[in-house]
Amino acid sequence: MNEASAAFSGSSACGVRVKTPRHRMGFAALCCLLVALPGLFGCKDENGGTPAAAKSAAAPQGVKLVPVQTRGVDRFIEVTGTLFGEEDVTIAAEVPGQLVTIAVDLGDVVASGGALAQVDPTDYVLVVNELRAELGAALAKVGLEQLPEGQPDLDVLPVVARAQAQEANAKAKLERARKLYERQPPLISEQDFADIQTQHEVASTNVASERLNAKSLLADVFVSSSSLGKAQQRLKDATIVAPVGKELRYRVASRRVSVGEVVAAGQPLFRLVATDRVKFRGQVPERFAADVRVGAAAYLAVDGIAAPFAATVSRIAPAVDVSTRSFEIEIEAANLDGQLKPGGFVRVKIQSGRDESARFVPRTAVVEFAGVQRVLGVKEGKVAEFRVRLGGQDGDRVEVSGLPVGIDAVIDAPARGLATGVVVTPLP
Repeated sequence: MNEASAAFSGSSACGVRVKTPRHRMGFAALCCLLVALPGLFGCKDENGGTPAAAKSAAAPQGVKLVPVQTRGVDRFIEVTGTLFGEEDVTIAAEVPGQLVTIAVDLGDVVASGGALAQVDPTDYVLVVNELRAELGAALAKVGLEQLPEGQPDLDVLPVVARAQAQEANAKAKLERARKLYERQPPLISEQDFADIQTQHEVASTNVASERLNAKSLLADVFVSSSSLGKAQQRLKDATIVAPVGKELRYRVASRRVSVGEVVAAGQPLFRLVATDRVKFRGQVPERFAADVRVGAAAYLAVDGIAAPFAATVSRIAPAVDVSTRSFEIEIEAANLDGQLKPGGFVRVKIQSGRDESARFVPRTAVVEFAGVQRVLGVKEGKVAEFRVRLGGQDGDRVEVSGLPVGIDAVIDAPARGLATGVVVTPLP
């Protein structure tokens, strides 16, 4: 008997002693092997399953259920864009000349109308003095000491009043001469009466002439006054100031000149930005047109600053850009501390409404695999999977959408391998 025959001649795999003739030992060993193979994997029950599998199928797995919370949340639209100052202006020289002083530099604060720089005013002062003298001479010709307001009455001007007085005197002489000439016999000759008539006619014509002359002199006065006003304005423009009209506080964003430099009219000198309030401008997709309104609350988020800045939607473009299918909005925010920098990139959340039916589950109840988020619930005592989309997080809970109505609890921290159809029982 060889070693293989000896091994199979003892006990069978089921513990039964088998005695066989020597010449049938190989066949008996093969039979015992076939009988023993199923036992290597456990004995089957009468239904064809192993006892361990039957026990597993009969015992539901315990799971911890947590309620789905429903609460109201504010809905937001998120966009990105750029910040701008309330006003952003480039200050240029109004008149040419050499800069003799510069009052501000980069980052300095200047009020509306505050001095920035000074062009040498010497030449402009001389022109003003010259034109002031010319105006005085023109006023003297018309008999005035100062420029009249509006269009004056020509008859009150001295040159016209003198001519009118002469005409009145000539008229009075003519009336007296007429009485003398008309007496019988005439007390004055016809020639004398004719001379007096001529004097009156000359005096009357002189009044009209003086009126025309006075009008011309007044025109010269107004021309001189206008020239003087222009010269005075140029002298004023030699002092370069921040914009006036709005009471704003500007910051110097750039200075482009130095003291002693000769500048030309229109040459840019400074860039000023009013930053106490800033404006956000960005593009909102067309599909949100009905959700954005003027006055809506918004929040600005800037890299490097943890807390968002409260803001308000101030303007909405009336038309959609056909190339981008979006529309522009403007949002204003206070910036007294200067943390928001014009020109910076900003992320903005615009409140578009409120949802009172938002659903939240613990973050630990969400299972993620290959970029897909799921939660597990229990339906008729078995595990059911639901694909969801995650929203905002509130503490240890996260908003989910896509969870069917009627699922009011989910499995918290589901065990690995827990899948659809597995029988489970809630743990207390």
